[in-house]
Amino acid sequence: MALHLLEDWCKGMNINPRNCILVTGVPEAFDEGAIEPILRVSTEYLSKCKMRGRMFVREEGAFAVLCELPSAVEPLQVPSTIAVEDGEWTVITTGSQPSPVPASDVAFLKKMSAFLGKEGKTLADMPGLLGLDPGVPQRESAPSPDEWVKALGQALEKVMPPHPESSPYRKLRLFSGGPTPIPGEEAFEPWLEHTTEMLQEWAVPDAEKRRRLVECLRGPALDVIRTLKLSNPGVKVKDCLEALDHAFGRTEGPDDVYCKFLNARQQKGEKVSAYIQRLEKLLQRAIMRGAVAVGQMDRTRLAQIVRGIQYQNPILLHLRLRERQDNPPSYSQLIKEVREEEERQAAGEVWEEEVTILIANETRRD
Repeated sequence: MALHLLEDWCKGMNINPRNCILVTGVPEAFDEGAIEPILRVSTEYLSKCKMRGRMFVREEGAFAVLCELPSAVEPLQVPSTIAVEDGEWTVITTGSQPSPVPASDVAFLKKMSAFLGKEGKTLADMPGLLGLDPGVPQRESAPSPDEWVKALGQALEKVMPPHPESSPYRKLRLFSGGPTPIPGEEAFEPWLEHTTEMLQEWAVPDAEKRRRLVECLRGPALDVIRTLKLSNPGVKVKDCLEALDHAFGRTEGPDDVYCKFLNARQQKGEKVSAYIQRLEKLLQRAIMRGAVAVGQMDRTRLAQIVRGIQYQNPILLHLRLRERQDNPPSYSQLIKEVREEEERQAAGEVWEEEVTILIANETRRD
């Protein structure tokens, strides 16, 4: 009855019922001017609601109040009742269920609403996400929880990436760390560099990265990770790489690694992009050794580039690298800008070499 009243009232006032709520149980003697302020302070979601009218409901012996919100109402954000001094009011929306909903279904709908919220969507966007025709008239009753489960499953298929097992990937190179290298095994340093880059590129959960790392290990290297997992089954892949570095990498302390990073300078004839790539390897090693915090990586990199690049280098000036140290770019953005600037400068040099200047003496003098 209350849901029909909400829909009929909105139709008579020519407003969208999906943007409205109906508040019932308001006592006859209650001050009309106090209704809207009470609703606005009851919850932040109703802070912008506007009272559009009230009507006496004979069957209930109380008033029903129609309020409008700026946009479509999210039923899960609206309380079912609002406590007042003399009792409580009931709130009805177009998404209200005609009968009590099981607690498990309410919890599921809240989780679904939270998931859609992280993606910048609401329950009202579900028809569009499922490819339904927005011109089809809306049904009078709200979908059942079973229908929402089916709809969410279809929506997840559209927005979620495929499972890691279903997507092809390049396997990591083998490494054993044993005294006799296995066929195809390379030295630890280049293996670590390649593996770190690959793991950073893969957009999969950390547990999947750890699984792929383990499958490329053999012998003593595999034993290191097995021992690590015994004490911490959920060990992160970053900690696995650090353990392998301690076991098979160079015996350098954090201070030694950081000192090498600070002493790295652009060499004569070396491109800036090549210098940055060489410096990045030293920076990653300093991070793995704990000499540089991950949160300070971009700032530390740019500060050293400014120190290490040859004085008055055109790229340093054109990209305003000194001025950007308070808001440093990421490595990918920086190397992209540097390589583009190098290409522009190279094109300018070619143009200068191809210009020929002819001077002719048209006078009678030598």
